[in-house]
Amino acid sequence: MSWITLLSTVLGALVGLGSVLLSDRIRWRRERDDRRLDTQREIYVAYLTSLHQATQAMRMVSLGDHQAGVSRDLAARAAFRDAALVQTREHIVLTAPEPVVQAADAAFRSLRTLRDRIAQGQNMHSPGYEADLAKYDDGLQALRNAIRKDLRADALRSAIPI
Repeated sequence: MSWITLLSTVLGALVGLGSVLLSDRIRWRRERDDRRLDTQREIYVAYLTSLHQATQAMRMVSLGDHQAGVSRDLAARAAFRDAALVQTREHIVLTAPEPVVQAADAAFRSLRTLRDRIAQGQNMHSPGYEADLAKYDDGLQALRNAIRKDLRADALRSAIPI
C-alpha cells in the first residue's frame, strides 16, 4: 500500500467528518435560535396579555363596575395587581434586549399612571385622562414594534388602538 493512498484516505475521512460536524453545528445553532425565538414570543405574549387584562379591568373600575364595599382605589390597584404585570415584566427584564425592556417599562409606567388616575376617581371624562390614555397607547405601539423587531418581523405601519 502506498503512502499516497493512505494519506488520501485519511484526508478524505477528515474532510467528511469535518463537514458532518460543521453541518451538525449549524443545525444545532439554528434550532437553538428557533427555541429562543419561541420562548421570547411566549414571554412577550404573556406580557401583552397582562397589559390588556389590566387595561380592561381598570376600565371597568373607571366605569364604576367593581365589587360593592370596595373602594375605587383598592379596586383599581387590585385590577392592576391581578393581571400579574409585575411578574411578567420581570420575565421581559431578564430575557429581552434593552430596547424591548425600555419599551415594556414605559408601557408599564404609563399604565400605572392611568391606574392612579382611576384610583383617584377620575374617568375618561376627567381632564388629563385622555392624554394619559394616549400616552399609554403610544407606549403600547412602541412596545409592539420593539417586540416585532426582536422577533425579526417588520414594524407595524398602522396603529392598532387599545
